[in-house]
Amino acid sequence: MSAPQTLTDGLAAKGTSDSQVLLRLLKLAWRHRARCLAVLGLQVVLLVLGVWALSFGGLGVDVLRHHLEPTAPQPHWPLGLTPPAGLSTWQTLLTLGGLILGMGLLRGGLNFAYSMQAGKLVHIEIVPAVRADVYAKLQRLSFRFFDAHASGSIINRVTRDVQLLRSFIDGVMINGIIMCLSLALYAVYMISTHAWLTAASLVLSPVLWVVTHRFSKWAQPEYAKNRKLVDNMVLRIAEGTKGIQVVKVFGQEKEEHARFVAANHAVKEQQTAIFKAVSVYGPSVQFLSQMNVAVLLGYGGWLVSAGELSLGSLIVFVGLLQKFGEQVRSMATVVDTLQQSLSGARRVFEVLDADVEVQCPVDPVRPAKIQGGLKFERVSFGFGSEQAALTDLDLEVKPGQCVAILGGTGSGKSTLLSLLPRFYDPTVGRILLDGVDLRALDLDVLRRSVGVVFQESLLFSATIAENIAFGKPEASQADIEHAAKVARAHDFITALPEGYDSVLQEAATNLSGGQKQRIAIARAILLEPAILLLDDPTASVDPDTEHEVLEAVDSATKNRTTFIVAHRLSTLRRADIILVLKEGRIVQRGTHEELMDQSGLYSRTARLQTGDSEELAQIALGGVA
Repeated sequence: MSAPQTLTDGLAAKGTSDSQVLLRLLKLAWRHRARCLAVLGLQVVLLVLGVWALSFGGLGVDVLRHHLEPTAPQPHWPLGLTPPAGLSTWQTLLTLGGLILGMGLLRGGLNFAYSMQAGKLVHIEIVPAVRADVYAKLQRLSFRFFDAHASGSIINRVTRDVQLLRSFIDGVMINGIIMCLSLALYAVYMISTHAWLTAASLVLSPVLWVVTHRFSKWAQPEYAKNRKLVDNMVLRIAEGTKGIQVVKVFGQEKEEHARFVAANHAVKEQQTAIFKAVSVYGPSVQFLSQMNVAVLLGYGGWLVSAGELSLGSLIVFVGLLQKFGEQVRSMATVVDTLQQSLSGARRVFEVLDADVEVQCPVDPVRPAKIQGGLKFERVSFGFGSEQAALTDLDLEVKPGQCVAILGGTGSGKSTLLSLLPRFYDPTVGRILLDGVDLRALDLDVLRRSVGVVFQESLLFSATIAENIAFGKPEASQADIEHAAKVARAHDFITALPEGYDSVLQEAATNLSGGQKQRIAIARAILLEPAILLLDDPTASVDPDTEHEVLEAVDSATKNRTTFIVAHRLSTLRRADIILVLKEGRIVQRGTHEELMDQSGLYSRTARLQTGDSEELAQIALGGVA
């Protein structure tokens, strides 16, 4: 099954040029072309009304001047229109004033309509759609993507970077088009009034373009650097908040605060450099624009005194040139927003274009029933160019058997479990489930057939019932309670004031470690999976709680193929097959009795633990890691 097409699927973001990213942004805007055109249409009408209002103001000056100085040039009425012969000067001025006022009221209404249309376009249509696309793609990506990107970076891409991508629509495309239309309209009006005065007034415009171009080239890498610094700052916040207990236990509040201050300071310093550059760029453009006005007043004043230009036309010229300068100065904002948009869009597209390494096949196998028989055929797996995490694994597990895995840190235990629900795919070899390659099975069917309980299972801020039914929201209350009973969680749940409707706090801090693990086991077995994966479920609980969790494990593993990572003999000896891993290889395998007769890690660890020395057992494990 191919991945669904998103708003912005297309080409890999890494290594793409600005023009390629820009093209994708334009394609995004094209999907909302109807509202984009409506917004642009409103802006064009507003622009024309603004020029008319300015020209009518200049016409009023000429009417008044001719009334006061009959020798002054006759007012030049646009489009060959002239007022009725019987209309007095004051009536003419009142008429012009009424027209200007009417256009002002119309502009106010159109501005309101423009704001509403623009708001709906960017905040109601584009932002939610792109954010949903990014989050949906994150759900399809393999664990390898999350291994390579910090959580702060991922959060920023879904939130701030999507907003920056959105700003391209209203801050760059719409404003840029309006800016170009405005400049063209002002230039045409000015040229039609007096071509030489227009040329003199705009003589410095090429310099403005050069300054803008150089600023654009400087700004792009600076904004890319800014995004990385912000990612680091967000990561500091996320880690500091999540690990607040560790921070307080070790008395590292001041040090943690200092680390955040350093990350925050790096962002501030880099943003200060950007703001300084923008602050220099804006006034520089404004100064060049004011020089144009100075040329206009000098040359235009001479033309008025020579009778070649009316005073009203000069006033209109000054107003248009000021508007022209405002539009040119807005280039700073447009260019600034463009660079931020390109930076944010590149990071958003990197998510949308990331390879979905683990995909459902086009024509998947959907078995009527999964028995749970597994076979590893020369399986190897590695993370990129690093040393292989697993090497040349051969293993056959019959349906219903329990496999325990023992090994030191970094030996590949959790990686082996991650291959079974296809969180990753083997780089070499294959894994068969009931004789079918995992990669040929329907991915959803496979994962709903594999229950997973992590060493520290995440429970959500929801009711206990909702947490147990997370993988099957439509489950009945009877099914939820049955799963809880199997996991030995029903008794303590019903003892709570709200029972199954008890709402868990963030990270389920209102439950003990054993209670959280038993709810996680209930969640895993609610789907009645044929295979159950337990990643050291008793590692973070005390001996008394361990007994409760092991009871839940014994109940949950009946008639299921089970893989359990464990370090404690009480868990290991329950298994039909015990694997001992070292550096990604199986160095020992067999039953508890068979491995006790062999010299090696297992028998050494077992003897240490039967001597009631948990600490020595951990030392032994660490020594072979």
